[in-house]
Amino acid sequence: MLTVIAGGMFAEKSTELQRRGKRLTRAGKNVVYFKPEFDNRYSETEIVTHDGQKVKAGNVPTDTPETIFMALPKFTDVILIDEIQFFNAGIIAVINHLLKDGYSVIVAGLDMDSDAKPFDVTATLMALAEEVVKLKAVCSRCGDDAWVTYNDNKINRIELGTDEYTPMCRYCYDTIN
Repeated sequence: MLTVIAGGMFAEKSTELQRRGKRLTRAGKNVVYFKPEFDNRYSETEIVTHDGQKVKAGNVPTDTPETIFMALPKFTDVILIDEIQFFNAGIIAVINHLLKDGYSVIVAGLDMDSDAKPFDVTATLMALAEEVVKLKAVCSRCGDDAWVTYNDNKINRIELGTDEYTPMCRYCYDTIN
């Protein structure tokens, strides 16, 4: 089974990924976490939420996601991957292979960039998933459900960080664009 947890920044996607992993561990499943190698905002070897919750994670180069196969412990039941939007399209074939081999896969990541354009990897996985969980942050301007994470100072489409991003509902986003 493939589950995709998607939404904007500050929607608690990593928190939900960790919650599901902990629950599966309590149910006797062997879980393993992965994250993009370059995501070292809070830790080199852990998935860390904005409020400090952490779990140990293996690092995977975003341009060679196939390395997940070499890093899988022998008795793994569920694979959990954070920040899925950072991986290249090869991650889709990797996940399909893992699913065919009988693993359950849960991924979490941004569904859109700060220009409100979908991330292709996340969008494709959402279409292929048995379960899609769309989480929402709180709009920093009006308090409604956020639709996108806005950044008016971005240089590249993919940038690590938190301070320069702000969640916004569609109405507030449209008023400044």
